[in-house]
Amino acid sequence: MAFFGLSDIRFNDIEPRKFGADGLAALEKTDFEKTTLRYPLTVGSADKGHYMVFFVREQKNTSFKANDRGGQSWDAQQEIAIQRQLSEGRSAGGGGSAVKTNASFADVVNNKLSTFLNQGTNAVKQKFGSGGRLGKISGAVEGFVAGPPQPTREEKVDTAIERSVKSIIDKSPFGFMNTTRLTSDAIALYMPDTINFDSEQNYSELRPGEEILGQALAAAPELLSIMKSPGENKAQALVNAAKKSGLAQKFGENALAALGSPSVARLGLFAGTGRVTNPMLELLYSSPALRTFQFEFFFYPRSEREAYEVQKIIERFRFHQAPELERYPNSKTQSGLLIPPSEFDIKFFYAGKQNPNIPPIATCVLQSVQVNFAPRGWTAYESIGDNDPALGRTGMPVAIQMSLGFRETTYITKEDFNIGSPSVAGKGVSNYDWSN
Repeated sequence: MAFFGLSDIRFNDIEPRKFGADGLAALEKTDFEKTTLRYPLTVGSADKGHYMVFFVREQKNTSFKANDRGGQSWDAQQEIAIQRQLSEGRSAGGGGSAVKTNASFADVVNNKLSTFLNQGTNAVKQKFGSGGRLGKISGAVEGFVAGPPQPTREEKVDTAIERSVKSIIDKSPFGFMNTTRLTSDAIALYMPDTINFDSEQNYSELRPGEEILGQALAAAPELLSIMKSPGENKAQALVNAAKKSGLAQKFGENALAALGSPSVARLGLFAGTGRVTNPMLELLYSSPALRTFQFEFFFYPRSEREAYEVQKIIERFRFHQAPELERYPNSKTQSGLLIPPSEFDIKFFYAGKQNPNIPPIATCVLQSVQVNFAPRGWTAYESIGDNDPALGRTGMPVAIQMSLGFRETTYITKEDFNIGSPSVAGKGVSNYDWSN
């Protein structure tokens, strides 16, 4: 994907690190604002504000803490408030006020027209009062402008987010042993070309017919029917029924298998009887499968600042994907144990709020990081008058491809869906009435 053309690269420009009201609005005035890496530098401002954020969860016993890198980490109680503020698009440090986005041209026109008409009706009221004919006309105009009271778009979006963008429940009975905590380390990237959600379930194939007990259970109804039927020679009838069933075949296979190979025993019985044992295939539900996600990004840095940001993004993903050597306190001696890598919370945003049109993803581990420094063949930047390679300058690849492979740490059940389940307003997303 050619996200940027090469014709608009200005490699010597140094762009300031600044979010702006139309950028990563959900992260403004929070601890994420200073520690979030991003690509492109204008992410959140382009493509109508669509972007995704990878929030880092560090191991609690790590010696590489976010606080030591100028960031912040939160305990379980603090994280609840942080997660809610992020889902609602509210500033964590702004007293709970909603983050405002730029109004569209149509909104501006409607507001101007509404203000103009309201000013006119107010002037008529003040001049003639509200009881006369002109006052009634002004009241009608005012009612036409205002219309019936309706929920605002903000209220509808907030309700939709609350009903459709929810945290996936941790199914582990050992959740109290959670070893990670949310940090202010985050990476904001543009929306990739593909966002696949594959849900799978595991089923086991059973073959009860290959066991004597299974064949006995299959033959039991016929044998019971003979026992209940009138007649004196039931013993012979039972023997005949057993011979015709797979029970006798299975007994014969086991007897011959004791003398040699089971495959030879089956072949001999097939030659003698012309029949094989019915395996009675059954499909039994086994377990849910943990979902995996693959995200692919292309980096075409347009400036030295953006090139340096790309290098830091790749480094941060690789850093948090790596395990850690545990050492004895106040010593450089290894303890022989490893501290697991960091985990990630992945969220999708639009105009500063979580996008309810994309399903939520549970906390993930980063299984693989693949970086191709020559996806279009090797080409690199060369700064004029600078022959020494430097990070983000001379020697910087023109294009870099990064593929991230994530795996969820918990599985999905019906409790993670709002459809058919009670919500705050007593409605599910599927039957929510948007007409009013």
